Amino acid sequence: MVLGIPSIEWEPAVMFRTILAFAAMLTLAAFYAAAGDLSFRVSAAPEWNQMFQRTNGWLGADVAYSVPLSSDKTLWLFGDTFVGQIRDGKRESTKMIHSSVAEQPLGGEPQFYYPLDKKGQAQSFVKSLGPKTYFWLSDGARTKSGLYLFMQQVQWINNTAWGFQCVGTWLAKVENPDTPPGQWKKTTQKLPFTRLADGQAALLGSEILQSGDYIYIYGFSNYTNSTATKNQIVARAPENNPGDPAGWKFYSNGTWTRDFEKTTPIFSNAGAEGSVSWQPYLKKFVFVYSEGIWGTILMRTAEAPEGPWSNPVKLYQCPDMKFSPHAFCYAAKGHPELSTTNELIISYAANSESLSDVMNDTRLYWPRFIRVTFLER
Repeated sequence: MVLGIPSIEWEPAVMFRTILAFAAMLTLAAFYAAAGDLSFRVSAAPEWNQMFQRTNGWLGADVAYSVPLSSDKTLWLFGDTFVGQIRDGKRESTKMIHSSVAEQPLGGEPQFYYPLDKKGQAQSFVKSLGPKTYFWLSDGARTKSGLYLFMQQVQWINNTAWGFQCVGTWLAKVENPDTPPGQWKKTTQKLPFTRLADGQAALLGSEILQSGDYIYIYGFSNYTNSTATKNQIVARAPENNPGDPAGWKFYSNGTWTRDFEKTTPIFSNAGAEGSVSWQPYLKKFVFVYSEGIWGTILMRTAEAPEGPWSNPVKLYQCPDMKFSPHAFCYAAKGHPELSTTNELIISYAANSESLSDVMNDTRLYWPRFIRVTFLER
């Protein structure tokens, strides 16, 4: 779809990732804080911001999940992505695709990838099911049996800003993840876990954790394209075969069950994207996510992947919210494989409801990074 700018392909879902939620404001930029048994320092990470800024080709994206492919290589997974050129400080000759990836060697720059058609035009990394049905990449995991990538199926409903709906979760298996992404051999399947017994819709795959013999697959239920509260849920699958849904179990009131419909929340007021990882300095699992789209980044801690999870601690208030009256920030998540023992590198997305803002203000629509350093108490 074109919105009055001939060089841009655009769709309503581009400027919005998911659901609004009420958020509290927090102090800005770098600061020290203490909450309960936690003490930490938060600062910007401009060296990471710089790695993802380009003037040609890949020009920014949201989502920004990271998956360690090996001890010296990270895979980045992106959602809606700009491809084109920046001229005189503005995005021009730009196309939007719905997914892209990058590989980043340890200590090196990310190398971005998206396929091209016969005319040399950029295409989504994950092929769409049709003109109004496409995919957003979610989290993933590298196992001994291959690379598993979770994807959200998105249905474009109408030509409005909120005219889209996530209608299901798919799982892709890459058999040869050590080859370049353009050579990957993939198989895909639609997961059957979409609706709970009480009628609530559910999506899984928004956070993935590998721990012990299991892969923990987090998601949320009770979601709409509004300010509805989302409930965090979790499943787990054997690490050696997460592609078999028959082997999945779901957390339900303190126990694990094979009945998906009996799944119960591990906490409420959940984010639509995030990360769960083991923090060796804290000796706890940490859950990082955005509260709505108002720029507040939160963290919870637990001693087990299923919880119980602590109350949320406010880590950061994104200063990018001041770039424009229409700006919003979301999609916070941690990247433990890129962090030292007592820190966590966190990314988030900075966006705007105004297409003009994104085209003319190249501070927007790149992955933005902060560094959380955990301190002794």
